[in-house]
Amino acid sequence: MAVKNFLILFSLLNSFRLSAQTEVSEIPISRYGLPVINDIRVYKTQVAKNPENRLLDVRGMIPDARFIITYATDQNFLKRKIYPSAELFLRKPAAEGLVKAAEILRKQGLGLVLYDGYRPYAVTVLFYEEVGDTTFVADPRKGSKHNRGMAIDLSMYNLKTGKLLEMPSGYDEASERAYHEYAGGSDLAKRNRQILRSAMEEAGFSIFKYEWWHYDFKGWGSCPTYDLWHDEIRKAGF
Repeated sequence: MAVKNFLILFSLLNSFRLSAQTEVSEIPISRYGLPVINDIRVYKTQVAKNPENRLLDVRGMIPDARFIITYATDQNFLKRKIYPSAELFLRKPAAEGLVKAAEILRKQGLGLVLYDGYRPYAVTVLFYEEVGDTTFVADPRKGSKHNRGMAIDLSMYNLKTGKLLEMPSGYDEASERAYHEYAGGSDLAKRNRQILRSAMEEAGFSIFKYEWWHYDFKGWGSCPTYDLWHDEIRKAGF
């Protein structure tokens, strides 16, 4: 009788354990039909399975980079604070690629100005529902490369003078002046755009044709989409 009770108890405990594991490993589907990781436990499981999935804090990786996180202020196209903190994360391969790009530019006397990296999926949904036009914001049915930690928004500054370099348009400007093929603007601005492009492509990034500041790292298509806030990622640690 005691053995039978033990077996029943063991079976129940094992079922509970398996159920809990299944619950943690499941990736929910967003209302736009995209699988999105929104549980820090699932994120940790993904990183344990593949360390490349880790989102790294870029602030400690490029000492001379300047961080202007406009979404942590009201100085952005929505004119209100979107991020609760001015932090910037990238998936491990993209972060390492960005370090390489910084090294390339440093030899030319230039430093990186970083505007945005990993972006929670909820913010992509917000942008889409406020703007609607997927020329300048991502379609939540596909998700953004930012949601995967595989995209970076950036510009450059002069390491000697500290001044931001002239570009054909402002950051996050929704106009043709932001296009890579835009032929207007000063020769200096177009030359700076090309310097940034050359360094980023050498480091493994590719352009987004509608935004000179936006670059995607190779292999983004196989990466999970996250909807985790920056403080959750920082507190998770590894």
